[in-house]
Amino acid sequence: MISVAQIRDFLVKGCSLVTILIYLLIAGLLVAAAVVGAVEAIQLLKAAAAMPTQETMTAALQSILLIIVIATLIDMVRSYVTYGRVLVRPILIAGVTTMVRRLLVASPSFMDILGITIVILGLTVAMIYLGREDREVTKFLSGNKDAAVLENEAAKAGEPEK
Repeated sequence: MISVAQIRDFLVKGCSLVTILIYLLIAGLLVAAAVVGAVEAIQLLKAAAAMPTQETMTAALQSILLIIVIATLIDMVRSYVTYGRVLVRPILIAGVTTMVRRLLVASPSFMDILGITIVILGLTVAMIYLGREDREVTKFLSGNKDAAVLENEAAKAGEPEK
């Protein structure tokens, strides 16, 4: 007879597998989007080299920044599949890059520029503080503890730092 614990374990493993398969599908779609974006970026760079105007340069830069956002999202998917956890740092990097793109898309008003700048600063501060935690979690999950992690553990245990 199958116990409730066995059924629960089977369901958890099944749901985890489905989640990973969905993330892998998303990663494949993101890679395809990055390839298409790279082809477009090359074409836009050629057009900007042939006729270097503000519009052509801005379009090329926006295309490159979009590829950076897509690459960051791919990294987020990789971290989930590798560590079983979504890391915050890639999401914050994508947010900062998206805000920079937004500044370039249209001619924003002063209030738009001010708001976007505040968002960029907030995301940068969050990236510095939360990204530090992500690095520690990543190193812990991969089995590599650096000196900062060891110092944190020593401080929590009340031991003197070495």
